[in-house]
Amino acid sequence: MRDDLLKEVLARLKRDYGFKEKGTWLQEGRCAHCDKKEAFVRADNPWVVKCGRQNKCGRDSAVKELYPDLFDNWSNRHKATPEDPNAAADAYLLHARGFDLSGLRGSYRQEWYNDQKLGLTTATVRFPLPGDSYWERLIDQPSRFGKKKARFNFGSTWRGHCWLYPKRTMADYARAGEIWITEGIFDAIALTQKGKVHAVSAMSCNVYPEHFLAELRKTCGDLNIATPKLIWAFDVGAAGVRFTRKFAEQARAEGWTCGAAQVRPDGEGEKLDWNDLAQRDKLQPSDLDEYRWNGEITIASSATAKALLIYERKRLESFPITFGGKQLWANFSLERIQGELQSLLESQDPEFEDFKELQFDEQWNKAAERAVAIEEVANCTFRTLYYQRDPIVEEGSYLLRIDFPSDRASVKATFSGSACSGAGDFKKRLASIAPGAQWTGNQYQLDKLMQVQWANIRMVEALQFVGYSKEHEAYVFGDIAVHKGRTYEVNEEDYFRLGKQSVKLRSNERMLRIEYDPDRLDLTWVKPLSVAYGAKGLVVLAYWVLALFAEQVRHHQESLGFLEVTGEPGSGKTTLLEFVWKLVGRPGYEGFDPTKGTIAGIARTLGQVANLPVVMIEGDRTQETAHARRFEWDELKTAYNGRAVRTRAVANAGMETYEPPFRAALVIAQNARVQGSEALTERIMGLHFDKGRFSPEGKAAAGKLKAADIKAISGFPIHVTRREEQILAAYFEAYARHEPAMREHPGCGNYRFAHNHAQLAAMLDAMRVVITNISDRDVADAHALILAMLVERHQLTDADHPFVVQFWERYDHFVAQDAATLNPAHPINHSRKADQIAISLVQYESRCTTSGLRPLCTMIELQKLLKTSKSRRFVAVKPINSVTGKTVSCWVFRNPDFHESKGA
Repeated sequence: MRDDLLKEVLARLKRDYGFKEKGTWLQEGRCAHCDKKEAFVRADNPWVVKCGRQNKCGRDSAVKELYPDLFDNWSNRHKATPEDPNAAADAYLLHARGFDLSGLRGSYRQEWYNDQKLGLTTATVRFPLPGDSYWERLIDQPSRFGKKKARFNFGSTWRGHCWLYPKRTMADYARAGEIWITEGIFDAIALTQKGKVHAVSAMSCNVYPEHFLAELRKTCGDLNIATPKLIWAFDVGAAGVRFTRKFAEQARAEGWTCGAAQVRPDGEGEKLDWNDLAQRDKLQPSDLDEYRWNGEITIASSATAKALLIYERKRLESFPITFGGKQLWANFSLERIQGELQSLLESQDPEFEDFKELQFDEQWNKAAERAVAIEEVANCTFRTLYYQRDPIVEEGSYLLRIDFPSDRASVKATFSGSACSGAGDFKKRLASIAPGAQWTGNQYQLDKLMQVQWANIRMVEALQFVGYSKEHEAYVFGDIAVHKGRTYEVNEEDYFRLGKQSVKLRSNERMLRIEYDPDRLDLTWVKPLSVAYGAKGLVVLAYWVLALFAEQVRHHQESLGFLEVTGEPGSGKTTLLEFVWKLVGRPGYEGFDPTKGTIAGIARTLGQVANLPVVMIEGDRTQETAHARRFEWDELKTAYNGRAVRTRAVANAGMETYEPPFRAALVIAQNARVQGSEALTERIMGLHFDKGRFSPEGKAAAGKLKAADIKAISGFPIHVTRREEQILAAYFEAYARHEPAMREHPGCGNYRFAHNHAQLAAMLDAMRVVITNISDRDVADAHALILAMLVERHQLTDADHPFVVQFWERYDHFVAQDAATLNPAHPINHSRKADQIAISLVQYESRCTTSGLRPLCTMIELQKLLKTSKSRRFVAVKPINSVTGKTVSCWVFRNPDFHESKGA
C-alpha cells in the first residue's frame, strides 16, 4: 500500500473505530459487525480488519468496503505520464486488488473508455485476449456506468478461450496436477499468486472453454502425459453454481477428471470472490481443501452421494441437505450401519470379497452408503438471507428466499420469529407466500435447519420511512441510496451496503420512481417554472430543496418552518405542487386531506417520509364529519421542532409507547389560510396565489411543466443530495446573512418569523449550487417576495381573521338595532357588566338568518376562530345571568370600549 494511501487509511481507522497503534498492529478498535473493541489489523498492510472474538463474531471487514471513496477514482489520484503511462492501472491492481505486479507487468496496459451514450469517460485496466480481443476493467467511479463495471471490445472472439497467467505456457498447465477455471481474470490472478495453484479465467461462468480444453488435451498428448484435473471455481451465486454443475458434467462426458471449488456448499453465503478471499488471507492450503470439499458437495451426482460426503467429513447422524431443488433430510442410523457392516462382513458372496480387504473407515463408509435414509421435508429449498430489524420499535423478521425445482422465479418474503420457530406456523407462512410450496418436516428438523442458517446471519436495519436516516447519514429512496455524496444501488438481496452498515426500506412499496443519470441533470424546466409562476414558483422550489435537508437543518437550528400555499381555485396551486412532486419522483400526487383520514392514518402519513415534504391539502370544509372534529391544526405545532405529533402504543404486553419524530417538512395547501392558535400561525410562512400572472405565455409554460417526462427530471433529488456538504455550507453561510437582516427590518421584530423566512431565503441561495440556470434577477425577485411574506405574516398576526372581522361587524349592526328598540326580548349582548360582551351564538345565528345574512362558515369553524379574536379578546364559554333575567349560555369577550372610557 502506497504511503499516502496508507496514511489516510490509518488515520480513518483510528478516527472512526478508535484503534490504538501498538508496534506493527492497530488494536482495540471497534468491530464493524459486533461493535466490541476487539478488532485488529496490520498497521503496515491494513487490507482487512478482523474481529478477535472468534467464537462470538470473528467477522472480517475489507478496508476498501469501509472506505470505498479511497479506492474509486484512480486516474485522478495517480496521473499517467510518458515515463509512467500505466500509473493508475498499476495503482489499482496494487492497492485495490492487492496483487504483486512483478509477474503481471507487460500483460496489461492502461487505456481509456468513453461511453458515448452516457457521455462518460474512465481510465481502464486492459488485458489482451486470444483472437485480437481484450477485456478491460473500468476504474474511475464505475458506479456511474450502472452495472457495466467491465467490458469486452466490440466483435471480440474470446468465447471458448481462457486467459492464462503471464509467462505460463500451455505446457506448464498440462504438467499441473489440477487447473482451477475461474470466471474473472482477477480471480485467476489471486488464486495463482496467493493460492499457489494453476488458474485460468474463462471470462464468464456461462461459456464453456472448449478451445482451451482442446488445446490442453492436444498439449498433453504431445507431451505424452495424463490430463490434469479440472476444478470449476466460479463465483458464489445461483449462476455460478448452475454452470459449475453443467460444465463439470459436460467435461466428464468428454473424459476429463473434474472437481469444483466453492466458498460455501451450493454457492450459498456472502458473495466473496477469490480476490476478496486473497485479500483476507484465506487462500491457505487448508482453506483450499475446504473450498474443494464445498465444490464436491455442490456437484454431487445424487442426494445419497452428497449426504455421504457430509457424513464422511462430519460424522453427523442426521442433517439437512438440498438436492434437485428440494429440501431433504439425511439419516445415518448407527444401528443400520452396524447391521449393514455385519451383513457385508459375513456375506459369502464373492462380490464383497474386496470389501473385506478395506480399512475399517472405508468399510464403515461403504456400509453407511447402503444404510442412509433420505426423506423430503420440503418440495422447495429456502435460505435465510438476513435478519431485518427495526431499531426504533425493536421489531424484526427474517427474510427468506424460496427456490423451486422448476424454472419458476424465486420468492423472497419475511418470516416472523414465531413463524420460524414452529413447524405448523412455518408451514402456513410458506404456503401463503410461495404458491405450491409445502413443508412436511417436523419441529426438530426445522430447528436444526434454522440453527445452521442463522449461525452467521447478517443484520440489516429496516427503515419505516422513505428518505433520510440521520442514524446512517444516508438517503434511502427505494432502489437507490446516497451516503456521503456517493450513490448506491440496492443489491440482489434488496438492501444497501453502506460501508459497515446494512440498511433497507421495510416496505416493498416504492413511493418514489427515480431515474438517475449521474452526469445528466435536466434543468430545462427552470425557465418554464419562472415564466408560469415567477418568484412564487422559485419560493416553492426553494422549500422543496429545503425539505431534502430537513433533518440536518433541525439538528443545527432546532426547527423548520411550515409553508402555507393558499389561493382561489384555479390559481395554479395544484399544477405547481404536482410538478415539484414529479421533480422528486412522485408523479400524479398533490398531498393528502387530513379530514378524510383516521387518527392512525394521519400519524402514518406524517411518519412515512424523512427529508421530503408532507403536503396537507384542503378537503370539503363544509362537512362536519367525525374525522374533521378529531383533527386540529394545532396538533402540528410539535412538528416544527421535529418532535412527535402523535403517540402510539407498542404492540406488546408492557406499557411502552412509541413517539415517532417528525422527520419531514410540512406544506399546507388550501384555498383559505389556516386558522389556529398564535403559536401555530407563528410557525407558518404564507404564500398566496392568484390569477394575476395568467397569460398565454404562462399557460404554455405551465403546459410544459405538466408534460415534463419524469424519467428525465426525477434524478433531481439524487443530484441535490450528493452535493449535501456544499449545499449545507452555502445554506448556513446565507442564513447568517439573512436572519439578522430580517429581524432588523422595520416592523418585523418577531424572532420566529425572521428565523423561518431566513431559512427559506438561505436555501434559495444555496440551491444554486445545483440549479445553476436561475437568473440573478429571478433570485432577487424571489428574495423580495420572501421579505414581503415576512411583513405580511407580522400584519396577519396582529389582525383578526376576515370571518372574525365580519362577525364583529354584524354584532355591531345588531347592537345598533337593539339600541333602537327599548328592552328587546333577545338582545345580542346579554352581559350585565360593562367590561364584557356576552353573546349567545344560537341567537346570533338566528338573527343572521332572520336578517337574510348568509353564514360566514360552519358554526364549528366559527367557534374555533372566535377563540383567536384580538379586537375583543375571548374570555370563556359559560352560562351568565342575562339582562333579560334568564340564565343563557354565552361566549364571553372583553369589551375594548370599556377599557378606553376607563383610560380617559
